[in-house]
This record gives sequence, structure tokens and C-alpha cells, in this order.
Amino acid sequence: MQWIPSFVKLFLFFVTGLVLSTGGGIAEMESLGNYTMSSIFGALRLVGLLLMVVSPLLMALKFFAQLDRKAK
Repeated sequence: MQWIPSFVKLFLFFVTGLVLSTGGGIAEMESLGNYTMSSIFGALRLVGLLLMVVSPLLMALKFFAQLDRKAK
């Protein structure tokens, strides 16, 4: 499984997703009157949520792949 990044990179993806989700949520609430800006920040919030969900799944996949490799 060489295509999966290291645990540190995946953790940084999680932190980036957390920052995007939080910052996008705050900025979306601040720009409620402007539909264009609000939708851009909403999209950033969704990208952050996607990173927050995908990175732990990839961490688990990498962890179990390493366990499987050690068992052989």
C-alpha cells in the first residue's frame, strides 16, 4: 500500500479539514447576506468535512495493512 500517505500527512489532512470546517462555518455565518460568498464558504466547509471523514479512514486502512504485513 505505497499509495497511502504516512500517518503524519493523514493527521495533517485531518487538522486541515477541521480548520476548513470551522473557519468555513464561521465565515459562512458572517457573510449570510451575500449569497456568493456564503456558498463559497459552505463549499469550503464541505471540503473540510470530507477531509475530516476520509483521513481517519485512510489511517485505519494503513494501520491494518501494516498489521497484515507484519503477520506474513
